[in-house]
Parts: sequence; structure tokens; C-alpha cells
Amino acid sequence: MRELIPEEAYMTFTNWKVTDNELVDMSDNKNMTMLNGLPVNDDGVIGESLVTSKDVFEARREGNLDRAYTMAQTLMEQPDPGPWDIRACAWCLIDLIKRANAMHEETDVELYQGELQKLAIDEADEILFKQTLYALRIGSPAMKELSAIKQLKASGNIQEATEKAKALYAEFPDDVTAKRSYAWCLYKILQQKAKESPLNIQHVTGCLDELFSLGLSQEVSLLRCIWGTVLSIENVEGHIALYNYALQMDFDKLEECDYQVAPYVGSDGKHHEWPSLVMRVLKKSLDSLNRYVDKDIIHHLCDITEERIRSLTENTFFLQWSLAKAYLLVGEADKARDIILHLLQSKPSSFWLWNGLAETMEGDHDMALSCYAKSLTHQCDLQFNGRAKLGLIQELVALGQYDVASAEVQALHAYRTKEGHKIGEALNQYMHASWYVPDSPAADAGFYKDHSLAAAKLLNTFLPTTIGVVTYISEKAHKAFIVAEGDKLLTYHYDDAASIHEMDVVSAVYTTYERLDGTMGFQAVSCEITDQEAPSTLIKQFGEKIKVIGSGMAFTVKHNVFIDKQLVEQHQLMNGDVVSLTAIRSFNKKKNSWGWQAVDIDSIHRADDTSEDVSVI
Repeated sequence: MRELIPEEAYMTFTNWKVTDNELVDMSDNKNMTMLNGLPVNDDGVIGESLVTSKDVFEARREGNLDRAYTMAQTLMEQPDPGPWDIRACAWCLIDLIKRANAMHEETDVELYQGELQKLAIDEADEILFKQTLYALRIGSPAMKELSAIKQLKASGNIQEATEKAKALYAEFPDDVTAKRSYAWCLYKILQQKAKESPLNIQHVTGCLDELFSLGLSQEVSLLRCIWGTVLSIENVEGHIALYNYALQMDFDKLEECDYQVAPYVGSDGKHHEWPSLVMRVLKKSLDSLNRYVDKDIIHHLCDITEERIRSLTENTFFLQWSLAKAYLLVGEADKARDIILHLLQSKPSSFWLWNGLAETMEGDHDMALSCYAKSLTHQCDLQFNGRAKLGLIQELVALGQYDVASAEVQALHAYRTKEGHKIGEALNQYMHASWYVPDSPAADAGFYKDHSLAAAKLLNTFLPTTIGVVTYISEKAHKAFIVAEGDKLLTYHYDDAASIHEMDVVSAVYTTYERLDGTMGFQAVSCEITDQEAPSTLIKQFGEKIKVIGSGMAFTVKHNVFIDKQLVEQHQLMNGDVVSLTAIRSFNKKKNSWGWQAVDIDSIHRADDTSEDVSVI
């Protein structure tokens, strides 16, 4: 949405047709006379080609209101007055109304208000539109009450101000100013109620119900304040049905800034970004849904979210997660599954996403079981992931695997008893089921891993595959680093150290994620050794002269291939030596750039044996 232009700036954007001096000079024309400082022709009409909207604004700024109004009238007498002509006339009439009201000239107030009312003021011109509404209400009974209400608010008597504003609005329901005054008073009450401890939900929702009943789609500033206050309430989505209010929003009336993050400096002195208003409203509203909410309401909110999420430039990961959960509430398993699989592409280790994916499987007990097993491979602490354990039991029972189900029931019951947690209806029913066998032996250690393979394979079908070379293995961290095509550096968490080695050429399925610094990272979710040769973009042979630097490292002269100190010492390399070497693609963190690093020296031509450069192989 365009930035609104203050009235004083209008003249900057219009073209002068004639200056004040030129107007005076025109008085020498035999066919022109001067009226109120303006040129008039023989018919007594101000020369329409001589006056512009900029002349009107300039006269207003100089304090010549009557002169400005005369010129404005001339502009409006044209066959087709332009938008700037209308603006110029409107501002003159607003000033005249205010002046007449100050001088208690009620007849003139009504006269000018009648003229102003006839003008077509564009609502997009917010400043002028609001000033017009104000001017049209000057002299009305409501204005006197509004002044008293304003004084009460200023003195801190919010409750009394609200009561007066409510009564005024009841008396003048069509008066926009009266409604706006009442709305702002209600907002002040809402602020107070939101800070109460303990929180009185009825008081807060009562204020919200009354506020939104007023129809506030045009009051964007007020809506920002309302939502800012409501969303600041801790766990508000668990207390208040926010979706009711989100559905009453006209998101088209919001401005560009409402779809953008708000940067700020935190207490740590670092720069952070506050999520956009639209993001927060939609996410918290989706999170306030539950299975008892009417399905039409949920569908409507999902539709709004799908539409508005396209306008958000920030990371929408958690908004999409909330949207997926909403689709699950209405049985839209396919839509929820597509969203969750997309989210898993960037966060494959998020156990709660695997739990959500399991819920989308609708009768596919084997795949649901696999998803819960996958979840437990990432988070087996029942303090955080008891949901996966309970879901696993449910699917084991459905598949008739009662021995394993019994063991899992025992494990979950033992944990909840130890921690003093509620056993729960579902778990209690399992313990009293006919199939339940106490003291069943626990499943073997590889049960979760083995049964998670199907879920992992499902995700892999949605993920890209690349060829890479293993550059380094951290045995302590069980992590491998892989350089891949397209200058990608992948990390891979492995289980079996014997399955992968440095310099292995591998086929890797990987995900993309955003780091804290905003850069993109890549994580391999599966990795297999391949017979395929490493592409030349990853491993290349070089033959050229080298230069050894003071620290003991060396670089090739032509392609700047890095040779570490260990290789230099091992082969006793010296300045001017021409070497044939094998190099791998590498990333220099300090320089934030890609290059080549030697991994093996194949042959050496000493500087005292040859002076020839060897070309790249």
C-alpha cells in the first residue's frame, strides 16, 4: 500500500502553470482584471487555465484561506475536476469549517459542510478522509461529548470514559467518530484486563466480543493494538477462541507492514526479528482450534491461512505445522500429510513431526507404526515423547503384535508411576485388555530402528539425491562430512562406523535447512557407498608449480590448490617444485569461499630438475 501523503506535501507533486508574480503580471492584460488577487476575464470568470491545485495549496500555506478557496472554486467549476483539484478544495473547506466553528458562525459551518459532503473523497487518502469525517461532525452534539470523554481518558478515568462513550455511541450509532471513541475506550479496558493476575477469561473475551461487534475492519491502527495486547497473554491460545476474532478480520485492509517482520535489538544487544502481525494472528488462531470446533469454521480459517501465507516473506515453518494440525482436526489427512512431509524435508530429526505424520496414515497401521518408531529413534525420553510411545502401542495392537505391545505398556506405565504422572484412560484400558501379558520381555534394542525404515524411505522419496565424497569422519560425534555436487557441504550422522570411510564416493539423500545466521545448510538423511566415480567437480588432478609459505603450508601457483603442512613435510616440498596431485573440492570458512585442497601427491618434479610448468590434467 502506498505511503499516505500529508496535506502540506501535496504541492510538491503538482506542476506550476503560473507563479504568483505571473498572476500579478497578467493584470496588465487588457482583457483581464483582478478579483481578490486573482485574474478575471471580461465575463467575470477567473481564468481557468491560470489556476492550479498547487496555487491553492500555496495560498493556504501562506494563510490566504479566502483566496485559496476562491481559486479552489474555480478549479471545481471545470467540466472534469482532477483528483488534486478535489483534494485542494476539500482542504480549503475543512479549514473554513474549523474557522467558522471557532467564530461560532453556525450558518457558515453548515454551508461549508454541505459543500464538503458533495466531494468524492478517496478513502485511500487516509489523512484527508479522516479529516473530512471530523469536519463534517463539527458542531454536532456528539462532538461536545467526545471532548469530555477525551478529558476523562487523559485524567485516567477509563471506566467513566468508557461508560460515556458507550452511551454516546448508543445515541449516535451512525456516527463514526462516536464508534471510534467507544472502541478506543474498550481497548484501554482490554489492556487492564489482560494484565490481571489471575487472568479473568470472561472479562477479556467480553471486551473482545464487544470490540469486534463494532466492525473494525477500517481501524487498522486499533486492530494492531488489540491483537498486540491479546497475543501478549501467556498461552492465550489455550484460553481464548482466537479463531472467532481472526475470522472477523478483513486481511485486505491490513497494510504491507503487517505482513513483515519487525526488527529489534534484544537484551543481548543482538539484532532480532519479531514475527509479522499476520503470522502471529494466524498461528495463534489455528492453535486455539480443537476437535469440538465446527468444521466449517476450521475450513474457513485454513482457507484464509493458505491464501495469506503466500504474502509472508518470513519463515513460515511453524505456521505450516499449525495448519497441518488444523487439517487433521477436520479429517483432511492428505493435505496434512503433504505439509508435514514438506516440513520434514528441512527438519527430519523433529520427533513431533513424525508423530504428526503417523496421524495422517488413516488405517495404514504398518506405516503409522513406522512413523512412531522413527519418532522414538529421535527422542526416546518419555518426558518429552510419551505421545509416540502411546501411538506405537495403539498400532501394535491393531497389527496383533501383543507381546511387544504389552512390553511397551509396561514401560510407559513404569515411567508414569515413577514420575507421579497420571496413568491416563487409554493406558489403563490397555493394562486391562485381554491380550495384555504382564512382565512381557522388552523388544530388542534394534526394534525402533528396524521398524522406522519404511517411514524413512517414504520421506526419502520426497527428498533430492546427490553424489558426494566423504571428506572427514568424526568418530567421537558419529558424524561424517560430505562435499557434494553444486558446492554443497553435507553433514551425516551415522550409526555404524564401518559403513562409511573418508574419500568414499557416496549417494546421499539430503534435506535443506536454514541456519541461525540465515545461510542454508544441508543434512544427509541417508548415505550409501556407490560404484559411481566421483565427478570432476569434486575430485580433480592438477599438475603445476607450487609456492611454500612461511607457516609450512603450500599453494599451487596457477589454481591456488591448498596443500596442508602434513603433506608438505611428508613429501619435503619446496618452492618451485612442480607436483602432480589429487585435490578435492573444499570450503574455506575464514574466506567464505570454495576452492581445492590436495589429498594426495602423486609425483614431484624438483625445482632444480625442471623449470617447466605442467598443465592441468
